[in-house]
Amino acid sequence: MKKAAKAAIKEKPTLLIEPKDIKPSIPEMRVRGVFNPGAVRLPNGKVLLMARVAETPIHGKRYFISAKMAGTEKHPKMKTEKIPRTTGTIEEQGFHTKFGMWKLPTLSHLRKIYLDETGMFVEKLGTEHDFCGCGTDGDLGVEDPRITHFKRDNFYAMTYVSVSAKSGVSTSLATSKNLQGWTRHGIIFRQQNKDVVLFPEKIKGYYVALHRPEGAMIFDKPSIWISYSKDLIYWGRDKTLLAPRETGWDSLRIGPGTIPIKIKEGYLELYHGVRLSRARDPDSKKIYSAGALLFDAKNPEKILARSPVNKPLFLPDPKTEKKGFMEQVVFPTGVVTANQGKDLLVYSGGADSRITVRKMAIKDILNSLE
Repeated sequence: MKKAAKAAIKEKPTLLIEPKDIKPSIPEMRVRGVFNPGAVRLPNGKVLLMARVAETPIHGKRYFISAKMAGTEKHPKMKTEKIPRTTGTIEEQGFHTKFGMWKLPTLSHLRKIYLDETGMFVEKLGTEHDFCGCGTDGDLGVEDPRITHFKRDNFYAMTYVSVSAKSGVSTSLATSKNLQGWTRHGIIFRQQNKDVVLFPEKIKGYYVALHRPEGAMIFDKPSIWISYSKDLIYWGRDKTLLAPRETGWDSLRIGPGTIPIKIKEGYLELYHGVRLSRARDPDSKKIYSAGALLFDAKNPEKILARSPVNKPLFLPDPKTEKKGFMEQVVFPTGVVTANQGKDLLVYSGGADSRITVRKMAIKDILNSLE
């Protein structure tokens, strides 16, 4: 790579869609956020986003309303529980009852958003659940999809976070031939393992995944791991690949972001990193920024280049990614190529509230690495 740029790439994002653009699934709900989409370019050249839509019940002054999914995959249904506010307290993560149980403030499902060939303009918005939880999969919501197209075998694989009262926060898998009907395969990475992205082809006969387990040990931080599989279901040969750095924009935690894109130099992947706004104050606000990794094409455990410790690829945009449900967050999750493979369109969640897109030249990304 060339000498690193003097600062983060100053690509201004375009605001693509925000909560006011999305219709609630039922009148008793309101949309709190539309963000963290998976992205894929369709055979007709247009772009499909599978976006996370977070809805919250309309709570009353005396009651907290908790929503969950029930029923079957083919016939899901939503149930609500009315909880007196006197039986608990509202905290950052939700409603904490006096009995030590958490009730989430939102329930997420996935909804399709169709973009034009440029990938910068919305043509059609989904108006209902296109993929949602059910009694046996993500009863407390499905979140943060990443979609990989395996061109050689002609199918799509979608990893997503399945939140469940019984199995916690895990990562599940669904596959499809046409992006219309999905076959669910259940949990592939267990509790507190998120941000799973799949390389778009087998390497030496194995599917390859990047993921981010989150342990409870005091001597490590959430890092990027790599694992291998013969069938996309059972994974092994787990290995820590990349850890947060002592200082800089990714010092607190890191995780995979977008699907690795194959270019002539290797595989290019965008990831997120987190730091504290005040380095020595663990109670200060967290800032999510984005960086890039370049992997060797034949050996995904070999990292050829990385965004510098003091120069993220891009920071949260003050206008679109600073304020929202979670402040100071840019979270890249979707990517497609454009301009005959010379550019990337990077789709991110902004402040856990809206979707932004950045058009970035691949050569500029590579030149920013070291």
